[in-house]
Formats: sequence, structure tokens, C-alpha cells
Amino acid sequence: MDGSLPGGNMNAVRRVGDTVHRGAGPWSPTVHRYLRYLARNGVTWAPTPLDIVDGVEILSYIEGTVPLYPLPSFVWDDSVLVDGATKLRQLHDASIGFSVDDAVWQSTTKVPSEVICHNDFSPHNLAFNDEGAITGAIDFDMCSPGPRLWDIAYFATRACPLTADTPVGAPGQDQMRRRVELILEAYGSDATWDDVIRVAVTRLLDLAEFSVKMADQLFKPHLRAEAVAYERDAHHLRTLL
Repeated sequence: MDGSLPGGNMNAVRRVGDTVHRGAGPWSPTVHRYLRYLARNGVTWAPTPLDIVDGVEILSYIEGTVPLYPLPSFVWDDSVLVDGATKLRQLHDASIGFSVDDAVWQSTTKVPSEVICHNDFSPHNLAFNDEGAITGAIDFDMCSPGPRLWDIAYFATRACPLTADTPVGAPGQDQMRRRVELILEAYGSDATWDDVIRVAVTRLLDLAEFSVKMADQLFKPHLRAEAVAYERDAHHLRTLL
């Protein structure tokens, strides 16, 4: 099966047989080296880097359905929070020891640089089977060193969700704390609700700034509307502290 894949907010993505082709950047060799490192350390559900040819990176295709917005109802199951947090912990642990000498990243590094963060670990970058279980993660091109909580908070923001307006079919805002605590327990983190909300606010404002910058660079005005939504969610989360 060949053809353009849905999503690809920043980069055109095309499936060619059992591979995925997408535009490469100066960071792509680092990301490919990182993906090979993950595989060596037991992460079998991330893409396998195959080659970079004429400005196009080639990766293995991850089988499963990647949900689009508005997210389908199964994404809001508690099991997705547990499965996602467990895989995120595996991803982080597998990155320990990765050499960052001469590394080039698309995303800026954050402190403390405890692990290599995915930086967009959320339902729209996860593949699911017919039973709603996660079969893998995709879109590692934004990865960079950062704190574990940077990824945890963003996953909570998208998967709980932590938003000003509750999406259709999603759990209500009265479920936010319980669902955040479910993520923290599954991950094995000693962070608190306040820790997650504080970092989620910073993460959303950072994402808003990045979206505005990309709107200008890529001539995609819709990213400015997304930036406004991120800022609105960040301001709402501040009221929860």
C-alpha cells in the first residue's frame, strides 16, 4: 500500500510498501542513531531507520491505526493512559547512555537533560491495534534531551486531556487529577499533580511559540490558530494550581 499518510503537520509523509518516506533534516542522522540505540536496548515498537537518500529519510512502517482529531472514543480509555505511560518509561530508560557528542537536534534541549524526550508523545503519534492497545510510536524527528516530566506532562495534556475545553467524548475536567495520577503511577514517577500542571503550562507555551515560528517558516497559517489554542489551554491550567 502506497500513498500519503494523514497527519504530517510539519512534514509531508508518504508510505511506500512497508516503509515510510519523509523529508530529512540536519537532525535526521542523530535521530536514526538514536532509534538504533533504542532497538539495541529493547524498544521494539519504534520505527527502524533504513536510509537517508536525496534529502528523504526512510523508516520502517509501524502497523496500526494512528488516530486523527477529533480523537476516537477508545483513545480516552484508562488503559491507554497506563499503556502509554508504561511505554514512555521504557522509551526514556532505553535512552540512558546515548551519546550526545556531535548530536544535532531539531528541538532545543531542556534541563535537566535526564533522558532523550520524544517531545510529541501523544495519541496522534501512537499506533493502535483493533483492540485499542498501543502497537508503537511514530514521529521521533522532534526528539531531544530533556527531563522525564517534559514528556510525561505533554502526554497527560493530550491524553487526559488537560485542556480548557473538553473534547467531545473525552472525560470531564473532574477526571483530570485521577487520570494524571494514573499516568504517574504507571510510569513510576514520584512527581505530583502540581508538578505535571506546572510543566504542562510551560510545555504548551513553548509549543505555542514554536507553532508561530513554523507558521512563518512553512507558510502554514493554521499553525497560528493552533498556537492560540495552546495558549488558552496553558492559561486555563494555571487556574488549577
